[in-house]
Amino acid sequence: MSSPRFDALLFDLDGLMIDSERVGADSWRLAGTDLGHEVDEALLAALAGLSVTRSEAVVAQFLGDETLARALHTQSRAHYQRLVHEGEIPLKPGIEALLNWARDADVPRAVATSTMREMADVKLARSGLIRFFDETVAGDEVSETKPAPDVYLAAAARLNVEPARCLVLEDSYYGVLAARAAGMQVILVPDGTPPDEETVAKALAVCADLDEALSLLRPWFAKR
Repeated sequence: MSSPRFDALLFDLDGLMIDSERVGADSWRLAGTDLGHEVDEALLAALAGLSVTRSEAVVAQFLGDETLARALHTQSRAHYQRLVHEGEIPLKPGIEALLNWARDADVPRAVATSTMREMADVKLARSGLIRFFDETVAGDEVSETKPAPDVYLAAAARLNVEPARCLVLEDSYYGVLAARAAGMQVILVPDGTPPDEETVAKALAVCADLDEALSLLRPWFAKR
């Protein structure tokens, strides 16, 4: 059986390239402290990979209290803004090596994130990752964020590559759903919580880290 071949790489941002999921979790915990409510780890896991616009509804459903969810959401966003603008934005291990390879191999690549444009630009600039990308698509530039396919379809269009010829790198369940809904194959590099069987079944491969992912990518993008 021949190896798959692709023409472009599309990258999630939070949790895949930068460890901002940790920043997000810290923000929710700080919000809980402010309001005297301990934020459950199961809730933090449910929020992984979600956009700001979707997260409040998930919190409200989880807690069964829309007023508390709104207050937590507001406080967490304030903490998140401060931490992203002033704190460290740590890179995920292996991402620079992978991106250097992709650039040297002249693989077309784009960021497709549910994060809003203003925050995405801050993260990409402060982390230094922006230098690797010609195209980026943010969550407020499409009709629906992940798990809808919009950001990935928009990224493929900007690269002028057919969706079926794009390979996605993702870290979350919602991201995998978005990629598959766009008609794309996806490598899952889980950020923290191990994937369930449904998520594993939807991915082309599941890698423990980005170094393992790179070992798969090399032959899949080899020149024909």
